[in-house]
Amino acid sequence: MTKVCVIGGKLQGVEALYLANKAGMETTLIDHSNSPLGKNFCGRFICQDVVQYTTDLIKILEEADFVLPALEDKEVLSVLAKLAEEHDIRLVYDREAYAITSSKQRSDALMAEHGLPCPRHYPEGDFPYIVKPSSMSCSEGVEKFTDPEKLASFLAAHQGEAWIAEEFLEGPSYSMEVIGVPGDYRACFTTEILMDKDYDCKRVLSCPDLDPALKQQLKEETLALAEMVRLHGIMDVEVIETDGVLRILEIDARIPSQTPITVYHATGLNMMAELAEVFGRNGATAKAKELLERERYVSLEQILVDGTVVRVLGERVLAAAGTLSHRYGFCGADEALTDYEPAKDRWTATLICVADSRAELSAKRQRIPGEISRLIGADVDFYDEEPDH
Repeated sequence: MTKVCVIGGKLQGVEALYLANKAGMETTLIDHSNSPLGKNFCGRFICQDVVQYTTDLIKILEEADFVLPALEDKEVLSVLAKLAEEHDIRLVYDREAYAITSSKQRSDALMAEHGLPCPRHYPEGDFPYIVKPSSMSCSEGVEKFTDPEKLASFLAAHQGEAWIAEEFLEGPSYSMEVIGVPGDYRACFTTEILMDKDYDCKRVLSCPDLDPALKQQLKEETLALAEMVRLHGIMDVEVIETDGVLRILEIDARIPSQTPITVYHATGLNMMAELAEVFGRNGATAKAKELLERERYVSLEQILVDGTVVRVLGERVLAAAGTLSHRYGFCGADEALTDYEPAKDRWTATLICVADSRAELSAKRQRIPGEISRLIGADVDFYDEEPDH
């Protein structure tokens, strides 16, 4: 049995552990918190700060077929890289690629150098602009500017700081992961990304009906980006479609959240099994290649229930959630990851719906508000907001 050790039990850690369990792996989670989100998803939990490592911790890391960091703490990542160099540890972490992709200024400059399509940076392009910190992930710090004076004032107030101002483009957003090493990359499958009003990903959809030409364009861009950063590991690519061109919004050389689970249910491809095959001590696993005959229709979305108000929101709502549990048939969804308990008035859930047709998927999702009402014993107000355009 493949043994995987996941470092960090927040959103990315939950994703990794969920998929590892689906692949039949033996899982260990290490986190400095005694109650991380993913505590219930591992076979063994160790509460320890990796920075304060011990000989016992090193032994646990050495025993794993591979070790996957599922966090973005630079000090922890640095310590893990050091330990991997000094001991027999199979660490799936590319320090050089991560350094490029964790800085939007650096990655955008490199993409421009390679002629890859990206949004234009201020003052090139047209209003409105999206402003975001260069090194923050997800929607943290994102702000939209439609007024030239307000943008100029904002940038003047943040001189010397690492911020990116790029033109705001309208259109559907898509994502794809890539796994491998230079000369041998495996592009995964396309997912569509839908945002909440604060530009945080609230829902991921599979893409059985997407134009094959667009899927091929995304695959080619994803493989080019992997070669560009000389990736050894896994990387996530997010793009936006404008006038038939996929422009690159983000690249991140680490396991993402939301999209891998969606890909698994849509296609059968398990990214943790793929990582084990490429980077693990024992190579291929029995469940690495069980792809479905045809792509299924999948939605994965986060909800926040506060009394009788239900909102579909970006995954940031899970940051304040309690330890999650895995449930089947919860609130009309096929599967759910939730901190719901009967006595709680405020709780969150990631709802996963799977269907054989777009109509069947829509019908499942439409039943969710009613199922939540039945669960809590009261009618709910359901809000599914989108960004202002």
